[in-house]
Amino acid sequence: MIHAKEILNGRTKDVGEGGLGATIPGTIENGEIVELEFQLPETTETLRLKAEVRYSQGFQYGFRFLHPTDRQRELIRNATRNLPPAP
Repeated sequence: MIHAKEILNGRTKDVGEGGLGATIPGTIENGEIVELEFQLPETTETLRLKAEVRYSQGFQYGFRFLHPTDRQRELIRNATRNLPPAP
């Protein structure tokens, strides 16, 4: 879920400690600061992070996390460590 000028739902594509890529059916401007809300595989905890829109191409967006906590970075690192590479 993306909290921008409006709430948008999308699908996460790539996740790493620095940010994520997602498909979002809506328009968000490059440079806009949003709040991302998502769950990682095999966890029940919902993460909420501020992020900057770094790129957009159609409905594909790239977000850079802003000031993630150590706990959030650890959760992301642990959840993504054993995931297969995206096709």
